[in-house]
Amino acid sequence: MKRLVPSLLGCFLMLSPARGLAQDTSLDLYGFFTFEWETDDIPGTSSTFDLHRFNVITEFRWSDRYRVFGEIEWEHGISLEAGGLGSGSVALERAWFEYSNSDALRVKAGRFITPFGLYNLRHDAAATYLFVFLPSSVYGKHDNTVGGTQRLYAKFATGVQALGTVFVERWLGRYYAYVSNGRGPKPGEQDNNENKGVGGRINLTSPEETFSVGLSYYTDRNGNAGDTRQRSFGVDATFDYRLLHLEGEFFYPRLEMVDIVGAPNGKFRDGIGYYLQGSYSFVGSIRPFARYGSFNPDLDVGNDRKTNVVLGLNISLDPRVYLKNEVHFRWFQNPALSNQKLYVASLAVAF
Repeated sequence: MKRLVPSLLGCFLMLSPARGLAQDTSLDLYGFFTFEWETDDIPGTSSTFDLHRFNVITEFRWSDRYRVFGEIEWEHGISLEAGGLGSGSVALERAWFEYSNSDALRVKAGRFITPFGLYNLRHDAAATYLFVFLPSSVYGKHDNTVGGTQRLYAKFATGVQALGTVFVERWLGRYYAYVSNGRGPKPGEQDNNENKGVGGRINLTSPEETFSVGLSYYTDRNGNAGDTRQRSFGVDATFDYRLLHLEGEFFYPRLEMVDIVGAPNGKFRDGIGYYLQGSYSFVGSIRPFARYGSFNPDLDVGNDRKTNVVLGLNISLDPRVYLKNEVHFRWFQNPALSNQKLYVASLAVAF
């Protein structure tokens, strides 16, 4: 494992062209780092340090039309030992080839982040957003209809995507449309059912860049959930006024249920999730924020709603270095579940 990082970087450099062509090419290397401390009031748990992520991103261009992009993530202080023992994980998060015809049309092929909501495209780049944890009502894992837990849309996709930017009057529009293997045991190499994952996103930003609104959609037959049909719709909006920033998202998942033998039965369970968040900037470097979020996994059941309230503070020590502190209050409508409090502090660095 100690030789893994130099070896990988060496491979990237070996793939670069001869120096004689340097004026026609570029190889960029960047990434982000996050370190956290957590403590909660759950019996039997203790405060914990977590080297959450170390992500290295490479981007290689040899013309204005072509580029190759890759990201490798080392998560939770990855260590590997003989016999398959160890901790953490390492993964190829993204790897794609892009052809750019114009600003209005680009095409990607490979493994990419599913364009859904405000934050999935930012992935786990914690230095780019205020908080430590993404809003769980939209980006968390929730119960599906076959006894498992999952994000209710694919976080990643392997396939082909078309995207671009256009102007509608003076408004800036962005669009994404894609087809993928969908979810399954090995989505990066094999589709385990005949159905493809498809989806898209559109976003409009006002001429003054003070307001934006977006729509997202994803559907597939989830090979990790009994090939049940799963659909998710999302609506998001942001608003900026001087030093005030407001944002919110509404999330509507529809999950096909199964019969007594576990086969999809054509009936659906509907849920609703949403959150509202506000922040204010003091001197540009100190930003307190508050968030209220709720998720109801089944609108036909009366006692399963989950609520999450977050109070936080983001301090920018440098344009690339951020300290974050936040308190989570988690409340459960089901009286059999105990409410929880969580405190987390984080150091996030972009490099």
